[in-house]
Amino acid sequence: MSPPISPRHYDFARQLRRLLSVVLAVALASTLTALVRPVPAAAAPGDLILNGTFDNGSTQPWWTRLASTSTTVNAGQLRVRTSATVGKPVWEDLVGHFEFGVTAAQPYRLQFDASADVNRSLRVSVSRADTPFTSAVDQSVALTSSTRRFTFDFASPFGDPKAVLLFHFGGQAASTVRLDNISLTPLAVDPATDPILYWNGVLLATYRALDLPPTTSSREAAILHAAMHDAAVSVTGVGNPYRVRVPVSYPGTMDNVVAPSLHAAIDRAAYDVLTALYGGQGQSYAQALAGAVASRPSGVNAAEVARGDTVGAAAAAANLQARANDGSGNNTPYQLDGVPGSWRPTNGKAAVSPNWGLVTPFALTSGQQFRPGLPAGAGGYDDLLDTQAYRTQVREIRDYGGRTSALRTDDQTQIAFFWANDLGGTYKPPGQLFTHTRIVAEQRKLGILANARLFGLVALSLADAAIAAWDAKYQTSIDLWRPVTAIEATEGTGWQPLSKTREGVPYTPAFPAYISGHATFAGAWSAVMKGFFGTDAIAFDATTDDPHAVGVVRHMTGFDHAAEENALSRIYLGVHYRFDAEAGLATGRSVGAYVFANRLRQ
Repeated sequence: MSPPISPRHYDFARQLRRLLSVVLAVALASTLTALVRPVPAAAAPGDLILNGTFDNGSTQPWWTRLASTSTTVNAGQLRVRTSATVGKPVWEDLVGHFEFGVTAAQPYRLQFDASADVNRSLRVSVSRADTPFTSAVDQSVALTSSTRRFTFDFASPFGDPKAVLLFHFGGQAASTVRLDNISLTPLAVDPATDPILYWNGVLLATYRALDLPPTTSSREAAILHAAMHDAAVSVTGVGNPYRVRVPVSYPGTMDNVVAPSLHAAIDRAAYDVLTALYGGQGQSYAQALAGAVASRPSGVNAAEVARGDTVGAAAAAANLQARANDGSGNNTPYQLDGVPGSWRPTNGKAAVSPNWGLVTPFALTSGQQFRPGLPAGAGGYDDLLDTQAYRTQVREIRDYGGRTSALRTDDQTQIAFFWANDLGGTYKPPGQLFTHTRIVAEQRKLGILANARLFGLVALSLADAAIAAWDAKYQTSIDLWRPVTAIEATEGTGWQPLSKTREGVPYTPAFPAYISGHATFAGAWSAVMKGFFGTDAIAFDATTDDPHAVGVVRHMTGFDHAAEENALSRIYLGVHYRFDAEAGLATGRSVGAYVFANRLRQ
């Protein structure tokens, strides 16, 4: 066994000479003890601690720092007779267990039984074994003569193959402490305690509360998830940030060097971003933050929370500042082309987000990076209206997308409404894709870091999909009219799409048809999901928020299946042509593949 080297609780450079003799003495004692005592009991499955029950009578591999501190095993318990270290640092007198690994962001549970012959406090920590001597968990408990069971859950803010578990006895009068049933076990992923999933849920609740267009909602989701991702990367050091890696130093005395809390950093990043984006629209996130705090692991202390807050606030500020002048506030009014084939208001509503194609993308070089060709390969409005493809697609919408269609099947009607989510009070198209991301993430049992990256990639791709789709809608020479307008121009009034409001009034989104935003979002989402999981063949049960498909669940055989059904749904709903769907899927897939290849790399 390697000589026991003291962890974070003292400065090696300053104390090396004084400790050398102690280290050599302990090493020699450990070697001699190993010759006459039993081999330590193996840890239980999953348990990182060797000989935490002391049932075989051995004290190995537990070590003490001071020669005056003795350890024995009596009645299956470790008895620690501590030195009198009143007035000295708490780390002056230690019993520890070296040489086990912890993984960044992995949840763990530390448990132990303890009592003492006098009332006293005991500090316990799981720390790095080398500089910086920071703790993944650092808690103090009150001991009495009655044995109590102590349990602390924590998510390690760092990964270390050589961590150490320490019981700190210094700073108090001599006493005898009894320890038993010590274990440190990885915990299974629990979606209820994942801050990424939690704050994404808060975001979707905001979508439902505010009737936001998919353009602004996708932008705001990207800022939120980029900030949470950057906070997680900054705390753990794992992965590449989107915007900023907040420097994490380790101030404090050797007795109080703390790492930032991963949960606190993510919570603060999310709270600050949501408050900045939606606070002015009457939304308060104080209750949401209180809920996040309540779900944090029990092993997080106040100092770790304070440091996590600092990291999270910096990550939020950097991502908000980066989008301060991205063009999303451009409210220049839309000028109608005013010719046959060109878009004009439907349902009496003005054009939504006419300048969104000019917004600075999150990953793309520009909104037109993957701009598709004009519909049916036309050169202009007159050319388009003369094509057979256009006439065929208008007839398809008339026959399959009308409110009273005799050709549309019951399943196609269900598909139409299932993927709609156009109406106020729903989580809108980006929210549905975030929900499906969550369904798959929970199914695959992803942890915090994996979810931070996955949701970050999905959010960035949806934001850029909106910019790319709205570029094609408004920034090209054909701003295509919607099917309801096209059919009225050729057949007169009377035809209405299947799409409708909660009250049953016919409804068509207020922006040009080509290309489909739903299809572009779906293509970007499927490309990211396939890139992240390395396969399309992941089946899942998809859900919806649409009021006309309440309780409907559709089984998807893979990500492409979901994306293609999403795109086709707009034909059955009567609001898009087939080339809107096909070009939207292709554009979205290019966007998603580009985002996955160039952002949030591991």
